[in-house]
Amino acid sequence: MSASTETPHLVRALRRRDLVGLLLNAMMGAGMLAAPSKVFGLAGDWSFVILGISALILMPLILCFADLGSRFTATGGPYVYAGQALPPTVAFSVGWLLWISQALSVATLSNLLVSYLAGFVPEISEGWPRLVLIAGLGVFLSTIVLTGIRRSAGASNTLVVLKVGFVLAFLAACIAFVQPDRLIVTDAPPPPATLAQAILIYLFAYSGFERGSVVAGESRDPKRDVPLALIGSIAAVTFAYAAVLLICVGVLAEPAATDRPLAEAGRQLFGSFGALAVSLGAGAVILGTILGILISMPRMLLAISEQGQLPAVLARVHARWRTPWIAILVSSGLSFGFAIFSDLIGALTFATATRLVAYILCCVALFRMTRRADAPQPQFRLPAAGPIALATAILFSGVLALGATKELPPLLTVLAIGLGLFGITRWMARRRAS
Repeated sequence: MSASTETPHLVRALRRRDLVGLLLNAMMGAGMLAAPSKVFGLAGDWSFVILGISALILMPLILCFADLGSRFTATGGPYVYAGQALPPTVAFSVGWLLWISQALSVATLSNLLVSYLAGFVPEISEGWPRLVLIAGLGVFLSTIVLTGIRRSAGASNTLVVLKVGFVLAFLAACIAFVQPDRLIVTDAPPPPATLAQAILIYLFAYSGFERGSVVAGESRDPKRDVPLALIGSIAAVTFAYAAVLLICVGVLAEPAATDRPLAEAGRQLFGSFGALAVSLGAGAVILGTILGILISMPRMLLAISEQGQLPAVLARVHARWRTPWIAILVSSGLSFGFAIFSDLIGALTFATATRLVAYILCCVALFRMTRRADAPQPQFRLPAAGPIALATAILFSGVLALGATKELPPLLTVLAIGLGLFGITRWMARRRAS
């Protein structure tokens, strides 16, 4: 086949530092900004304990994903993992739920960005100014993602530098004002259900770590780089969460009284300039997270469609830009459509619940791979991977049952819609074959 007629494909252009940038953008997002006040409202003095418990709970899951990431080189991440060891409908469910959760996350983050900016320009909070702002944001970020993975990675890395600089500057400026007595645990521990809800908030903040594996098909050495980027990013993000929580709890008398605790801490300590500086930093945090989602989200659609479980048109790669351009347009259209036509600030728990279901199924897939001689072998081998994967699946099932039971009906509805599309696609493929 000549070069002029060769089917375009994705290019392996991502370096390890690009994967680290994508992961930091995924996890240093709205959760980092909002978690301190929400967790304090549920757990009070136990907020630091909640962060520690969340990090400990997450660690076996991260190690399971590091093992899984070192086995595969294809685009799709969790969808590929599930497809290797679980039935096709289950693998599709993993990919579909993660794709929908990312669309809801973009909508939520876009509205959160509007709320931050509306603190300075109230007119943009509603009507045509709000619509134009969200639509313009969608066009701008989607254009970056459309025009190549190298450009997308460059923009992601730039926003990560701004994020890290913001967190370090915030910590340096405020650390001297922390009141140590506010960090002492004096309250009774929260009941189990409340504890699970508080943990779920931080699990939402950490969620998105799977995006590095979703773009593995464009990584230069995914079996080596995905596990290393994942573990290093988790360590950096945990430090960032602890720093932000330290300032919010140690400076604010009532951290739960505001939904923008960082901006409030800046205002109390440095007046209107502090509030403006923190809000600008928060804007960079939110933009980076949205960009990271828009990079990985269409790759999930591409992976699913390549297996014939969604229309093949979604797997088309642009001949010049080498990006899944139709999947990008569909993903961005759905995400920013949600953002424009509804205020999805309250969709965070649902997005987290959908991800937890996918994470649980990936752990089950790893457990099954460890029992098969023909399974792809890992470069990063987790000791006792099978028992750890099974225990992690059980643990997160318990967290899901305790903290997100009310999300089950809408989750099943979304899953039913996806399985309906899956069935229609397979039926049409059989008709064409016959």
